[in-house]
Amino acid sequence: MAITHLLLEVFCSYGWEEECKGSDVPEFCKYGINLPGYHCIGNECPFVTYTETPDSIACTEKFGEVLGEDGWIGFGGDMEPDGVNELKREELRELWKKICQRKVLEAYEEYMLKAGLSKE
Repeated sequence: MAITHLLLEVFCSYGWEEECKGSDVPEFCKYGINLPGYHCIGNECPFVTYTETPDSIACTEKFGEVLGEDGWIGFGGDMEPDGVNELKREELRELWKKICQRKVLEAYEEYMLKAGLSKE
């Protein structure tokens, strides 16, 4: 069995468009309208849309959902200096990826040590 972990940005479009107005909220709507989650994709909700989140790092809750603004960060915004060319932007993006990968490993190692599960 092949496994891939995905980080998606999921949107609830309930009430956004004229044809949606007055529609019943789906029964599987777990948190209420405008609070989408994995259940929207799994139930093929007609109001769900999503996009990829490149160059992001996140910490998820019980059901794999990132809850709250402090649970993720993606490359962009103030991390990209004004006026950089595409080559420099790619260098910065690669630097960000390397830092993220190192931090994931550091989190694992710190957890194992503090939980008393480390073999060191």
